[in-house]
This record gives sequence, structure tokens and C-alpha cells, in this order.
Amino acid sequence: MAFFPFVGFLIGLLLTLAYYLFSFLLPRPMVLWLTIGLLAFLTRCLHLDGFADTLDGLASAGTKERILEVMRDSRIGAFGVIGLILLIGAKYLALDQISAESVPCSLVLMTTMGRSSMVLVCYRSPYARSGEGLGKPFAENIALREVLISSALTFGIAFLLMGVKGMVLFLGIGLFSIGYRLFFLKKLGGVTGDILGAVNELTELLCLILLVIFEPIQL
Repeated sequence: MAFFPFVGFLIGLLLTLAYYLFSFLLPRPMVLWLTIGLLAFLTRCLHLDGFADTLDGLASAGTKERILEVMRDSRIGAFGVIGLILLIGAKYLALDQISAESVPCSLVLMTTMGRSSMVLVCYRSPYARSGEGLGKPFAENIALREVLISSALTFGIAFLLMGVKGMVLFLGIGLFSIGYRLFFLKKLGGVTGDILGAVNELTELLCLILLVIFEPIQL
């Protein structure tokens, strides 16, 4: 997990390359749409699936056991479907509000910050299920060393790309990740793979929204 942000950085570079290639052939709206679609393809929709499952679980408004049962169900519910539509649409709209010259940096920061948030949420968070799961090895084996390396990588990438704005973005995402972690510790007593996937998606969106807000600000 120490190198999750670096993986996000590499994914962001691939998206940037695709963004430039698409831009030679297609108008901006289609370029942004295809770039978002490529991100889903590169991650095999794993985080999107976790986001949808987490929404369905929370929407059940039941006990911890009921929420975890709904989250494990392979079928997707209405809240999951609507959530995915709103999430993907919001990412598209946010990217569309960012200037063309800033989109490449935004793509890299978005994917880097998303993976960094997974590390922060996972640290010192028990695995919420009693059995096995995709997130269990991560929750049980992460230590402070991984968090420090991950945070240093994320901060370095953010600062190199955006300077002071990158530092503010890093702090904002960190605060959001801590709040997200505390919510699920209170709600479920821990985290699951779905919850980690969901925070990646929410952080990517939050990162884009903050970049839209920061763009006209001179720092």
C-alpha cells in the first residue's frame, strides 16, 4: 500500500496520454467522456463496484450485519445505480469546467489522491467482516511505514504539479479521508474492500471539485 499513490500516478499518466491522443481526433466533450471511460476500464470497474455496493449497503438502513450482507450481494440496487450515474456525470462536469491545459495535471492528481485516501482510511481500521474478503489483507497488514511513504509520495506529486495549491489539496483530501474513516468505524466498526473502493471514487470526485474551485485562485 505504500506505493498506491505511485500506481495512481502511473494511471494518471496513461489517462493523460489517452487524453492527448483523443484530442487529435475528437471534440472535447467526447474526449473527456472517453477518458473517464478508460479510467473505469483500467481499474476493471473495481472501485466503481465498491462505491455502488457501499451505497446500497448504507441505503438498507439496517444493522451492521444487514449492511454488510447487502454490500456483499452481487446484485446492484437502485441506490447503487443512481449513485454511479451521478458520480460519473459529476466527474465529467467537473473536468469540463477545468481548462484544457490543466486537465492533464488534474487527471494525475485525481488518481494519485484517490489511492492515497485508501491508505489513510485503511490504516488502523479493523476489517469489518468476520470472514475473508478482498480488503482483509490490506487492513490487517498496513503499518505506519506504509502510510508515511504513501503520504510523502502524494505530497511530493501534488507539490511538484501545483505548488501551494497542491499542498492545500493534499490537506483537504487528508481531512476528508480521516472523516470518512471515522464514519465507518462508528457505523460498521471497520472497513471492507467496498468501502476502500468507494473512498477512492469519492476522493477522485472531491479532488476535481477542489481543482475547479482553485483554478481561478492565484497562489
